[in-house]
Amino acid sequence: MPNATFEFFETIAEELTSEDSRVITRADLQLNSEQAPVLDALKDELDAATTDEAIQRAVQILSEHFREKGAVMPFAYDRETGRFTATDRPFLQFVKHMRSIRSIGTRSRDFEIGVLQRLALRVTGSIHRIGHPRDVRKRKDAFNEYLRTLGFQRAVLLGKEKDGGFDILWLLPLGTIPHRPIVSVQCKNGEFDMAQADLSVGPGHRSLSQHGRLDAGVHVPCVLFNDYLYPELLTPKALNFVPLGLSDLSAMSQSISWVAI
Repeated sequence: MPNATFEFFETIAEELTSEDSRVITRADLQLNSEQAPVLDALKDELDAATTDEAIQRAVQILSEHFREKGAVMPFAYDRETGRFTATDRPFLQFVKHMRSIRSIGTRSRDFEIGVLQRLALRVTGSIHRIGHPRDVRKRKDAFNEYLRTLGFQRAVLLGKEKDGGFDILWLLPLGTIPHRPIVSVQCKNGEFDMAQADLSVGPGHRSLSQHGRLDAGVHVPCVLFNDYLYPELLTPKALNFVPLGLSDLSAMSQSISWVAI
């Protein structure tokens, strides 16, 4: 994760999982030799003259980042005292756990489960971790039969496919199966990688085409990384998937936003 602002965010998240509120200064972070370089990188990235200035700028950037997600930053910061206070400790604990398993191939299943649990707090409708039915329905015929209950008219698993390119399927609370819009969330337990995203979208797109009752435009493919996504990280070109990161799983500031004209 090359972005020092989000490295700083994860450092604060980890500190606040052991204490709900604490003053965090450069001296505090330098007690841990692994954390001290984060502040130096933060100063360089934000072109700040002092550590305090870098921290204040980082908090402002993070606050705006979460606001754009329709969420509230999971901690509060008092610039006068340097005190950080957890306001959403479950999310901070989630971030700490995701940090500990990032890019560990054997923990991909744990990443999927963590994403599913957080997604369940943010959306309505029904969400399905496709790996779970695949665990208990090991034969492809049984797995294809399960997908038919979600509206798929044609077999998804053909030949030696493991899961058809599906990790999580979210059925929106609109319409009736099989005419119910579907969001596919592919989980990548690593930092953002466009090449990996492209590899993920292809198999899932082909499997979604097996639905048979929904036009391709009613399927929404997403790829969610164990990372934080911001405009400078993404290509300005059009994408055929929705890129997501951990902050997209934070608690929403309000259940719905609307504008009446």
